[in-house]
Amino acid sequence: MKLRAGVAGSGSMGRNHARCYSLIQGVELAAVYDADLKRAQAVAEEFGTTAVDSLEGLAEICDLASVAVPTIAHLDVGGELMRRGLHVLMEKPIAPSVEEAKQLVEVAEERDRILQIGHIERFNPVMRELEAKLNHPKFIES
Repeated sequence: MKLRAGVAGSGSMGRNHARCYSLIQGVELAAVYDADLKRAQAVAEEFGTTAVDSLEGLAEICDLASVAVPTIAHLDVGGELMRRGLHVLMEKPIAPSVEEAKQLVEVAEERDRILQIGHIERFNPVMRELEAKLNHPKFIES
């Protein structure tokens, strides 16, 4: 059984999430949502999936979703998707305020949903190598 992934937001980050889901074995890119349906349709067509015109439509056919909308909308979009039963991978930052971040965490806990914030650079091999070098400075005396 494949996980059915959706993407909320079809800007550059949303397009990248759609691309990644389309490449992962065991995952089906099931749908793309954007407030601008034409943008969602363009991304959906590029990656061979469906564009939907509502968060409800996204939630009906997906198990999980990436939220790649402007930060100001993270609480509304991410909260709605979790309330509708989806696990959420959210672009950083989690929210524009600590209060909204706490509200998102509360929704995730109340609904027993996974809320993951996309701090992916820590897993980037280039960044890991750079970190290893920076954490072991070499001193030169003259």
